[in-house]
Amino acid sequence: TSIGEKLSPEELVHFLNEYLSIMTKIILKHKGTVDKFVGDAIMAFWNAPLEEKEHAKFACESAVEQSKAVKELKKKFSEKNLPDINIGCGINTGEAIIGNMGSHERFDYTAIGDNINLASRLEGLTKQYGVNIIVSESTYEKVKNKFSFRRLDRVTVKGRKNAVNIYDLCTDYDESFVKQFEKALGLYFEMKFKEAKKEFEKAEEMKKGDKSCNLFLERCDEFAKNPPADGWDGAFEMKVK
Repeated sequence: TSIGEKLSPEELVHFLNEYLSIMTKIILKHKGTVDKFVGDAIMAFWNAPLEEKEHAKFACESAVEQSKAVKELKKKFSEKNLPDINIGCGINTGEAIIGNMGSHERFDYTAIGDNINLASRLEGLTKQYGVNIIVSESTYEKVKNKFSFRRLDRVTVKGRKNAVNIYDLCTDYDESFVKQFEKALGLYFEMKFKEAKKEFEKAEEMKKGDKSCNLFLERCDEFAKNPPADGWDGAFEMKVK
């Protein structure tokens, strides 16, 4: 929306087409199926219509390459005085219904189900945590030995009752920062909020301005004053998509 306000309709269409063309090419390169465009968002899935045993790996590879491509696009757009852009990718692995859906007059080949909704919610969380790629635990378990990850949180996303562990697919983090963050997160889950705050502060010192660290610093302050209920499983309920 903010970008649309700065460009004419013609400029916006050209801007979006260039961006979407590059991202689509990367998805197809990694054996993904482009389902649809929703404004500036792309929905894609793997393992259909053709079976791919390493679908989770391909999805993660695609997201990593897309994140790198955006960095190059940012430079190009900056030279043309076009607005700055950032992207967020949400990846989840699970069963879904795939097929032609819609009305008698018009239908699309698409995927629906709870696991699709969760992927969408994870994409929305990237803004809150200030990261590019968030994957669910089901994806993480399939590819944890192929990529570097940072355990990010345990959340209950809007519209779902069951909590999920989420992971940041790391593309350019120092390993010492990841270890420090996860040390702080461990204390947070143990409800040692004052100790956790000190460790999150150390992590933030290592990566200045890290949005996820600042998010937990705020939570630690709040939970130190108002502790969660007995039996808390570490899950934070997200009120927004």
